Amino acid sequence: MMVGARIIAPEGFQCFSKGVTYHFLNSDSTANRVRLVYFDDRSGDITAELINITQVCFEEALEDDLLVEDGVDLIPPWLESMNGYSIAHLESRRISNKENYNQKVDRRYSAICELVLRLDEILASANPDAIINAHAKTQIPQQNAKRLRLWFYSYIVFGFDKWALMPLLHRIGGWNREGYTKTKHGRPSYKGRKSGYNCTSDMKEKILAGVLKHKDTHGTLRKLYRKVLANEFGCVAIDKEDTTVFIHPNSEPFPSQGQFYYWIRKLVDSKSLAYELKGQYKAKAQSGSMGSFFEGLTNLCQEVEFDGYTITEKLSGITEGSAVDGFCVVRAVCGLSGAVIGIGFAEGKENMDAYKMALFSMAVDKVKFCELFGMKIKPEEWPCFGLPAGIVFDRGPGATYKSELEIKWLGSIELPPSHSGQSKATVESSHPRDKKNLDQPTYFHSNLNFVRMACRELHQVLFDNRTSDASGRMTEEMVINRVRPTPHGVWAYLDSRGRNHARGMPFDKAVRTFLTEHPVSIKRDAVYFYGRKYRSDALVRTNIFDRVARNGVINSYAYSLVMCVRHIWIEVEGLLYELDFLISASTPEGSVDITLSALREIHEMSLAGRAAVRDEIPAIEQSIHDRFKKATSEDWDSGQRKQGRPSKAGAASRDTDDFNRFRGKAK
Repeated sequence: MMVGARIIAPEGFQCFSKGVTYHFLNSDSTANRVRLVYFDDRSGDITAELINITQVCFEEALEDDLLVEDGVDLIPPWLESMNGYSIAHLESRRISNKENYNQKVDRRYSAICELVLRLDEILASANPDAIINAHAKTQIPQQNAKRLRLWFYSYIVFGFDKWALMPLLHRIGGWNREGYTKTKHGRPSYKGRKSGYNCTSDMKEKILAGVLKHKDTHGTLRKLYRKVLANEFGCVAIDKEDTTVFIHPNSEPFPSQGQFYYWIRKLVDSKSLAYELKGQYKAKAQSGSMGSFFEGLTNLCQEVEFDGYTITEKLSGITEGSAVDGFCVVRAVCGLSGAVIGIGFAEGKENMDAYKMALFSMAVDKVKFCELFGMKIKPEEWPCFGLPAGIVFDRGPGATYKSELEIKWLGSIELPPSHSGQSKATVESSHPRDKKNLDQPTYFHSNLNFVRMACRELHQVLFDNRTSDASGRMTEEMVINRVRPTPHGVWAYLDSRGRNHARGMPFDKAVRTFLTEHPVSIKRDAVYFYGRKYRSDALVRTNIFDRVARNGVINSYAYSLVMCVRHIWIEVEGLLYELDFLISASTPEGSVDITLSALREIHEMSLAGRAAVRDEIPAIEQSIHDRFKKATSEDWDSGQRKQGRPSKAGAASRDTDDFNRFRGKAK
């Protein structure tokens, strides 16, 4: 059970209300105490309440189903409607720039940063709320204690992410304005603050009726607006001083041009509107084409060790099948359970990209991660999920890891001394090893290519987690409960009792954080990634291909894994979309799964081939022209350009007759 897990009491349990959701905060084995947080959002004014329960009572309640784990919240529930959108996109939708989102969140974080530094002291105290309340009074200006508790608990429950402190600006303006017609709502017009009318339901009906009545495939929106105002609303145009404006003779309300454009797009489907205003063929021409991822430790993920090893087998090349060097596999191993909880790959030497890929595999659900390699597993086969509180990297690649202030999920990072395997004994001892002898050196040429070998390594993780000896990690409590002495068994037992330091991360944030950007081109039929075509139904529904068809190619960026390019991820209007590789009937079997470097190489070869043909075209053209002249003694474009039209005199008539007789004879 990780931090942020939802806990409910189906039938009510002690101080727990029936059906109310609580969030798991921490488990303190030393003090025999478990802390939960209850966020009350029923009145619109969110409050946070800390719940204490003994660890023995908590675990017994879980075993007796008096308390039930009901999933994990990676972000605050009240921010669910903003989930998946990048901050840059949300910022671009705002009108006021007096204080941006980053400044708002930093201002709230500055109020609790001292409490975050005292986190261990606060959680170990008998009354954490008293410490937080006292801190609120010392702030200048003085902070509201209830609000400060909400910020503090939200920050530590939802992944130490400062964006959990986002203000609820998205709830503003959600009330129904139609009952309040006396005051003009919305942004002030350039004509004056009270200029114009509120768009009532009657006005919307007239707008819709006018669009259906006066739509014209040869007209424009401006022309349509003019006709609807004149014929449906009864407005007239008058000259007023140095301008001409619409008015209503009886001073009845009518929509502005901006209101008209806004509501027809709200009332009419965009594709239907395009067909009605542009015609069937033009709308189709401007639409997109549908074609062509131990001791001293008390909890899981309290410390995770990373290290890489190189596959000694020679792999089969993708093109010719020749023997090529293996690649580096980076494994992340939980220090307490010994389970392999993350894996990454690097073509060639061990590098930081492989470590970030291992972190990506930890941040996302394992079922989803294995699907990216075309591998299907059950959730219980690899239940390890979440980012660790502390990591131990190899000194080489780890020295390049930028531990920035924004990495709030990371509690500590350790770089052991060079050539010191004992500093990472857990992960070093978990690596697969080849049997060595003193015979003549040999090598093994595997039939597997890079991607299939990576898939084999994923299966190796499942095997090691279920068969490795973890008897030395077993406690008497585990033995009594007949826990299997394997890393998988130890993990499942401790996780079910909330002894887990792992912190979750939304999938889209994991992609943006740990995967590398690569250039892509968005064309009218697909997204082109190093020459390959990718698309998804969700991306098609954004109408991005319609816009590309009208405006040309859009150059953008996408995220990709190193060892598998079955899928890529692209951001459109702040949201991340997963795209699938489009397999055509002529795609050779086995070419679907290739590495990123192989795809780049094929793309460069394709570009080089096209460039070679382009350079040869003038020479080929001249050669063909020379052969024609040699055969006919005439130049390819011999002749004269004359003024006027061809003559139809007697000579032309006789030549035409000769030509017709020739055709008749030929028949």
